[in-house]
Amino acid sequence: MSTMVKILEILSDEDIQWLLSMGMEEQLEPEAVLIREGEFTEAVYIVLEGLLGVFVSAGGYKQVAAIGAGEIIGEMSYLENEPTSATVIAVEPSIVLSISKDAIDDRISADPTFGNRLYRGIGVAISQRLRRTMGRIEFMLMQLEIAKKYPAESPD
Repeated sequence: MSTMVKILEILSDEDIQWLLSMGMEEQLEPEAVLIREGEFTEAVYIVLEGLLGVFVSAGGYKQVAAIGAGEIIGEMSYLENEPTSATVIAVEPSIVLSISKDAIDDRISADPTFGNRLYRGIGVAISQRLRRTMGRIEFMLMQLEIAKKYPAESPD
């Protein structure tokens, strides 16, 4: 289940309509950069269609995740008011809904209960991502232990 589906379960119908009315659709061609690591972004994005790759520069420029329809992007930078932690690039033709941070902040000021629901939904989404990441790390650690027990023989 996508993280956005979980967020939508927490938001009211009015909240969802507001997000849709305030958002602007952006079409992304493959290799288009949506977010650059280390920069501030002015929006939070919801992937409506397509697939985007999440890349980090640590240890070389590597893809660490894929984000598909229904996922939210830019929420960590929004919550922390910090530069983004990764670069997000379209892997295939994609459509995202861009919702400005200022519009979200204005809505929260006008309706603090919206902020409660939104923050809870984002928290659930981040928690789910962390659980998936921990599962991948656990799998990699198991593979590493197996490789230590049965090292490949080097050709002579």
